[in-house]
Amino acid sequence: MNDGFVYSGAPEIEIYSINSGVWRRVVGVEIKNCMEKFLLPQAFVNGVVHWIASDVVVNGGDLWSLVKTFSIANEVLGEIMLPDALVGVTTTNLSIMLFEESLVVVKYGCEIGGDSCEVWVMKQYGVLESWSRLYHINLVAGMEKVVGFRNNGEVLFSTRRNDLVSYDPNSGRNTSLGIQGISSLFYVQNYRVLLILFNRNNVSSGGFLGGMEVYGLNE
Repeated sequence: MNDGFVYSGAPEIEIYSINSGVWRRVVGVEIKNCMEKFLLPQAFVNGVVHWIASDVVVNGGDLWSLVKTFSIANEVLGEIMLPDALVGVTTTNLSIMLFEESLVVVKYGCEIGGDSCEVWVMKQYGVLESWSRLYHINLVAGMEKVVGFRNNGEVLFSTRRNDLVSYDPNSGRNTSLGIQGISSLFYVQNYRVLLILFNRNNVSSGGFLGGMEVYGLNE
């Protein structure tokens, strides 16, 4: 049982093809890890989807945390190890997202919404030694959950007041953005606007514009 849902059987992966307009089930892929965060936003970079997951340490029987990956192009599952400071942290205290084009894992002092959090960034994709702690942030003024990062380096937080604030790690100042919603359901997604010409055999694209979308669910 997880988050009020009961799951039976092994997870399945399906890929949607824009050319054919249909979903296709991926066969021959076995998911052995427990992906406790699969209902929450994942991180997509380098053509790969990333989840927070847990596994059992063979020689000790303890749970350890890791990043589970799925390559869309190759249809292959993989793993990215977390640094020692995060391996022993329960998955409910971890969250994965992007900072620019790098993977970021946020560690909370306790269940999301505790007194502080740490932001860890993987500076070189797939290289374990490149994990580095970027910020240690005290959760003040009702700040509860990291939902994303701005181009100016500020961190977007949802708050216990159910709004969105922008936090400056250098000055410690936070600014309300005037966006209301349920704190646990805010979601920020970077996007690119593409000019794409479709036919059944080829896809060509032109230039793009970068931006950010913010999602929130109101009661």
